[in-house]
Amino acid sequence: SKKLVNMNLIKVGPAGGKRGTVWDEKGKGEIAKFFFSYDEIAVYSLQFLFVENGNFVLSDTHGPAHNNNFTTVVLDHPSEFLTSIRGFHDRGSPDTFIYLRSITFGTNKGTYGPYGMKTLVNYKLLKEFNFEIGDDRTFGGFHGTKYGGGIESIGVYVKAVTSSMIKPGQHTRKRVKTEQG
Repeated sequence: SKKLVNMNLIKVGPAGGKRGTVWDEKGKGEIAKFFFSYDEIAVYSLQFLFVENGNFVLSDTHGPAHNNNFTTVVLDHPSEFLTSIRGFHDRGSPDTFIYLRSITFGTNKGTYGPYGMKTLVNYKLLKEFNFEIGDDRTFGGFHGTKYGGGIESIGVYVKAVTSSMIKPGQHTRKRVKTEQG
């Protein structure tokens, strides 16, 4: 059933700029930890510890080396999982650089953040994004772009089919219905 679950991923976003280098963590939806650097101006780097085939695997660092305010968010894996990501990026124009300015992670057990810029002060310069993934373990990984000194954009993958939707035997074609009585 795992092949069926990972087969259909919907790509959402990324929210933010599109000039930079693409990074992609498609299919890596079982997150145990987030590592990131930020300050009152922007979110500079993101890194994830995820579980793949029962092993912990550390992603590449997306953005420059961790610096400034370095933060680790530890999820209560496996019972805690991602349900939403929201934040702000520059409103921008075609001739300006757009960066991720603030990010908040939501899980089935709580909220982490916001990390980054104090958005109310700069609200007119920013554009909000909100990815509601849902509470049925449908998060399927992150993707985005990085440019120069920071994270330019972020998006998510969402599973179209989750393991909770699959009943035993549902994905096999050899099942024969019999009438009793």
